[in-house]
Amino acid sequence: MRKRMRARREELKLSQQEVADRTGLSRGNYSHIERGRNEPNIEQMIAIAKVLKVKPDANFFKDDCDKMDHSEPA
Repeated sequence: MRKRMRARREELKLSQQEVADRTGLSRGNYSHIERGRNEPNIEQMIAIAKVLKVKPDANFFKDDCDKMDHSEPA
């Protein structure tokens, strides 16, 4: 999960749908990027950074995984 993305979106009181609408992405695609399931291309990174009012820095899009994100099914 990209915790920085989610935290910033929530800080700005934006829903995933609102960010998706402003970036031209589908909500599903944005959700997958935020969850770390899809990698954004450079255009998507710039658009998301603009909406979230951050610099389009690769570290912002870095995955922050914990054990729960990658645990094996029981």
